[in-house]
Amino acid sequence: MVSTLLATLWLAGAQQLRPLPNGPVKLPPLMGLDGRQHAAPEPDSKLTVALFIAVDCPIANRYAPEVSRIHGTYAKKGVSFLRVYVDPTIPKAEIIKHGKDFKLRFPAVIDAKHEWVKGMGVAITPEAAVLDGKGNVLYRGRIDDRFVEHGRAKDNPDRRDLKIALDEALAGKAVSQPNVPSIGCFIPNLPDR
Repeated sequence: MVSTLLATLWLAGAQQLRPLPNGPVKLPPLMGLDGRQHAAPEPDSKLTVALFIAVDCPIANRYAPEVSRIHGTYAKKGVSFLRVYVDPTIPKAEIIKHGKDFKLRFPAVIDAKHEWVKGMGVAITPEAAVLDGKGNVLYRGRIDDRFVEHGRAKDNPDRRDLKIALDEALAGKAVSQPNVPSIGCFIPNLPDR
């Protein structure tokens, strides 16, 4: 029953297309696990990629090698990357281990109050948001189209949405598909405190 309910939530979240934020997002900086404050957007970066993930989301974990390749290519082009963990109950040591185990070599922050989740309109892990230097969300959505639906993946993607968005934005063009639904694990609302 629980797994059926979760699968339904994952699919429902994947099928909803929420509008992009209108204008620059105003988000508080978050303390990174590296001991530094991180902002969205990161200062002195052409673009910032905020990758929303969870340690226990199998789809997010399956994307780790592709995300590492994208980071390796685009960090050299002035693009900053941040791993944004959405579950505030996960111990920092587990997040550090997750980054090492999956070879995610870019800074990690914990969005404990879901301020970045809400500010960028993210609902799924993994989901990427690309921000320009002023804080405008240029792209929000999937990494690529590998996952057709929850539990069903293609061997190779036909469209690499995040890479296309980065290439277009770095070339000074408007992102051709700025808002693409993601398939993965639904980000639950935090309980009122």
